[in-house]
Amino acid sequence: MGTRLVADATRVPPAATARGRAASCAPLALACLLLAVGAPGEAAARAGSDGSGSRNRLAPPETTLPGTTSLKQPILPVLSLPEHVQDGDIIELACGRTYAGTLDLERRHHVTVKTKGSCGPAVITPAQPVEGWRRDPHDAGTWIADMPFAPALLELDGRYLPLAHHPNSSSIWLRGSRVSAERLRTSLPSTDLAGANLVWRAADWLIQERRIARADDTVLVLAPGDDEGFGLLPQTEFYVEGKRWMMDLPGEWAWQQGQLALRMAAGSSPVGRVRAAPSAPGIAANDANDIRIEDIEVRAAHIGINGAGGHRMRISDTRVVNSVEAAIVAGSDTVIARVQVDGTVRHGIRANDDAREVSIVDSRIANAGMLGMPKRSRGAIVFELASGQSIRNNRISDAGYIGIRVFRHARVTDNVVERACLRLSDCGGIYTFARDRAPLDVVIARNQVRSLGGATSFGIYLDDFANDVLVQDNELSRNPSGMQLHNGFRNRIEGNRFDDSRREHILFNETAGFAAIEANSVKGNRFSGPAAVPVFRLWSRHGGAHVARFADFGRNVYAPLPTAMAEIEGRGLVSPGQWRQWFGDGDARTLRASGTRPAPPFKRQREQEQGVGQ
Repeated sequence: MGTRLVADATRVPPAATARGRAASCAPLALACLLLAVGAPGEAAARAGSDGSGSRNRLAPPETTLPGTTSLKQPILPVLSLPEHVQDGDIIELACGRTYAGTLDLERRHHVTVKTKGSCGPAVITPAQPVEGWRRDPHDAGTWIADMPFAPALLELDGRYLPLAHHPNSSSIWLRGSRVSAERLRTSLPSTDLAGANLVWRAADWLIQERRIARADDTVLVLAPGDDEGFGLLPQTEFYVEGKRWMMDLPGEWAWQQGQLALRMAAGSSPVGRVRAAPSAPGIAANDANDIRIEDIEVRAAHIGINGAGGHRMRISDTRVVNSVEAAIVAGSDTVIARVQVDGTVRHGIRANDDAREVSIVDSRIANAGMLGMPKRSRGAIVFELASGQSIRNNRISDAGYIGIRVFRHARVTDNVVERACLRLSDCGGIYTFARDRAPLDVVIARNQVRSLGGATSFGIYLDDFANDVLVQDNELSRNPSGMQLHNGFRNRIEGNRFDDSRREHILFNETAGFAAIEANSVKGNRFSGPAAVPVFRLWSRHGGAHVARFADFGRNVYAPLPTAMAEIEGRGLVSPGQWRQWFGDGDARTLRASGTRPAPPFKRQREQEQGVGQ
C-alpha cells in the first residue's frame, strides 16, 4: 500500500495507518474546524467504480467558499496541497477546508484523493485570495489591486464574475462590416482596444474570438489566429471584452498592465471576498492511470479535473464549480458517478477523440456554457469522435449548446435534458452524427428532452448521415422541433412521444448531392400538439424524387389529428387523408414529383458520388 498524505500534506508511513479508525468530524466540531493534520484513518479506500455505498453529496450551489466567507463558521486559513505525489498514495484532505493550487497527479498510478471527515467536502482550487485592495482615486466605484498575472477567472464570495464587456447584453450584440479576413469596420465608444478580445458569431452554432492587435480609426485589426474556416462574416455580430472602459456594471472586472480593477456596488468592498484563478486545472491527472477522486469539490479552475490521456479514472460524489474550459476532461475507461457540475464558460464534461468506454451516471450538469457572456461551447456532455459511451440517468439543465453529444457505440438512456441550446442554435438536446457514413450503433432510449431554446433546435438531432441509431421510448416536449434526420438512413424511431413541438415534430432534411435519406422506420410513436403544426416535414434538394424512400411509417397515433399532416417537397402541405394514401401503415408507395425518374438504389448512387454536397 502507498503512503497516506493527510490534511497538511505531511507524509505518514503506512504503519501509522494501523492505529485505529478516527472519528468522523461532526459539522462545526472543533476537531473538524481546527484540523491541521489528519488523524490516523481507515485502510486504503475500497475499490469500486461508483461505490454503491458512497454518500451522494450533490448539494445546491453555494454562494461562498467553504471556510472562507461563511458567517456560520470560523474563517480558516487556506491549506497547501501535497507535492511530489507518488504512485499508490492515498491523499486525505480535511473536511470543510480549502486547499489552494493544482493537485498534480500527472502520469501517476493508483492514487486516491478523498475527503476525510463528514463536515463537508474538501475544496481544491487554483484560485488565490486577492489582497491589497484600494479604491481607484479616479473612479469611486472601482477598486484596484496589484496582480502579476492575468486571471482566467474571478470569484466574489464564490460567485463567478464576468470579464468587462461591451455591449452589456448577452443577446443583442454590435454589428460590423468585414474589410478583410483580419479587419472589421465598426464604431465603438473608445479606441482603447489593443489587447482586447473580439468575440463574434461565426455561425448559428459557433462563436469565435480573436485578440485585437490595434484599432485604426474605425477599423479593428485582429492578431493572427486560426478561425478553422469560420472567420468574419460580411456583416458580423460581435462584442468586445477585457478593457477597463467597458466596466459599467457592478461585478465586471479587467486586468491591464499588472493591475486588477473591479467595479463594486455602492457601499460594498471586495476586501477578503475575491479570489483570482490562473489558467490552471484543479486536478491535473493527464496520462495517469487508476486514479480515484471521491467526495471532493473543485472550483474556479481552467479545467476542473483533467484526465486526458489517462485510463480507469473513477470520479464519484464530487462537485465541480465555475470552470472555464471544461469541468472534466475524461480519458479512456473513466467512470463519472454522482457528480455535480455547476457552471462553465465553455464545455461541461468532454473527452478527447481518442477516449474509449466512458460512463457518466447519476450526475447533474447545470449551466454548462452559461457563465459570463456567450463563448464557444460544445455542450454539457460532449463526445465528438470518442466512442463507447454510456450516458445514463443524468440531469442536464440550462446549457448554452448541446445537452448530450455522442458518437459510435454509445448508449444514452434515462436522462433528462431541459433548457439546452440557450445560446447557440442548429442544436440538439441529444445529438449524434456520422460524416464517414459508417454504422453508429447508438441507442437513445427513455430520455426526456424539453423546453429547448434556439430558433432551430431539435429534441433529438441525427445529423450528417447518422445511421443505425435506435431512438426509442423518449419523451420530447415543448421544443422548437421534436427531431431532425439530416441525411440520415437506417434509423429506427419507435415508441416515442412528441408533445407541443412548435415547428414540426420530425424533420427529414436531405441536403446531400445524392439520395442520402432512406430505410428509416417511424413506427408506434405518439404525436400531440397544435393542429396547425405539421407532424412531418420531408425536404430534399432534389425535389420530390426521393421522399418516398425516406421512411416506413406505421402504427403512429396523432392526437389531435393535425389539419396539415406534413409538408412534402414537391407537394406542399398535405392532409391526413393524403398522407394515409401515400405513406399509410408503412406502405412506402411511390411519391414522385411530376416528370422525375426514380432515383437509383442508395448504395449504387453513393458509390458513384465522389463528394458529399451539403
